[in-house]
Formats: sequence, structure tokens, C-alpha cells
Amino acid sequence: MARVPYLNRDDLPQADRDIFDNLIAERGQPVGNIFRALANTPGLLRRFLALGGELRNKTALDPGLRELALLTVGRLAEAEYEFVHHWNLARRVGVSREKLEALADWERSAAFSDEERAVIRYAVEASRNVKVADSTWNALKKFLDTRRMMELVMNVAFYNMVVRVLVPVGVELEPGVKKL
Repeated sequence: MARVPYLNRDDLPQADRDIFDNLIAERGQPVGNIFRALANTPGLLRRFLALGGELRNKTALDPGLRELALLTVGRLAEAEYEFVHHWNLARRVGVSREKLEALADWERSAAFSDEERAVIRYAVEASRNVKVADSTWNALKKFLDTRRMMELVMNVAFYNMVVRVLVPVGVELEPGVKKL
């Protein structure tokens, strides 16, 4: 059970109700529990949505690589909410079920390319240690330009923040949400 109330549109001050209106227009209903929990701080939720939207929809980084990195963050943090939602996003952008099911064994599984392994390794190191080995960074530089490198860095950093909200707050999956 979540440790903070899940707010609805009408729980927000009138001046902040557009946050939910925009979420519904962009993503449909119902509004996700993460946003309902973050609505307890409407100003921060606005900025969270702006940065998250930019990272998800306006980057040049391959969406499949992005989702493998984000799933790695969610898996390491044992953040079920994150993991299930990004599993479904990964499926929508074309990541195979075989790869998703092999994530825990990413170093040995033949399902992953060298590029995918490099991205996952980066997500593991940045999430666990913050510091990333030169060899890991250099492996990414072989196939990502500076812009895409920074987009990966920002995505992994942002979603490390996300799981550090989800897990302590106890944000639960919405009813009926499961892996596709």
C-alpha cells in the first residue's frame, strides 16, 4: 500500500488541475499511480512530467536501447511498478520477449547484441556504483555519438530518481496492469 494518498484531479488546487487534464489528453485514463502520488507536490510533478516527456519522446537514442537501460534500473531497484510499465513500453517499441525474459542473465545470454550489452552494463554500473568504468564508457562511444551518450546518461539518472520515489513511497501497479 502506498505511503501517500493517490490524488485525483479534484483533489488538486484549481490552478493545478490542468496537470491531470494534460496527462489524460496525452496518455488516456486512468492517470497512473506514480502521477497520482507525485500530485501531492504539483509543482514538482509538472517538472517531472516535462523532463520525463522530453527523455521519452524527444531524444535521438534508440527507444529499444533506452528501454533496456530503464528496465535494468527497475530490475536492480526491485521496482515492480517501473519494471512492468517499461516492460510494456519495451514490447511496444519492438524489444523481443526473449530479451526481456533474459535480462537477469544479460551478460551470458545470446539474445543481446554487443551494443545492447554495453547499454545494460552502463545502466548496471551507473545504478549500482554511480562511477562507470572507462571500458564501459568507451564501449558506448563505439556506437553512440555525444548527444545519444548524454541522452542515455540522463535517462538512466532520471529513472534512478524515479525508482527512488516509487520504492520508498510504495507506489503500486494500477489494477489490471500486467506484462504484455
